[in-house]
Amino acid sequence: MCSLPMARYYIIRDADQQVLYTRGSQLLLGDPDAGNCCAEKVCTLPNRGLDRSKVPIFLGVQGGSRCLACVEAGEGPSLQLEDVNIEDLYKGGEQATRFTFFQRSVGPAFRLEAAAWPGWFLCGPDEPQQPVRLAREPELSARTTFYFEQSW
Repeated sequence: MCSLPMARYYIIRDADQQVLYTRGSQLLLGDPDAGNCCAEKVCTLPNRGLDRSKVPIFLGVQGGSRCLACVEAGEGPSLQLEDVNIEDLYKGGEQATRFTFFQRSVGPAFRLEAAAWPGWFLCGPDEPQQPVRLAREPELSARTTFYFEQSW
């Protein structure tokens, strides 16, 4: 678990109440009542090296020992979990842009824009139990809106 006092833990849900969870090296979205899906407590910390008015955050899973990153993938960016401690990213700041998401408020929910790829947002899959991905701004839909439920 992250030891920094400003760390916050959340269960992140989409508009259909599906939750983020990990399986192997993937971050998926699925039904929390399904036997093979256990909601992941996602740790968030601010990226102090970027404009605070844009609410830049890191997203860590498995107690903050793995973080969500945006990587180049031919046609655009893709997401992957990397074995990087969220506390190390917090201390590093600017050079951690590919691990940073801008948390944009949409009423009671949020959209998460990739800081390294402006106009690309975290997006739920078309089918349950599939990995989350990045989608371009014109493709924004309910699948790019997430609810953060604080978890202790």
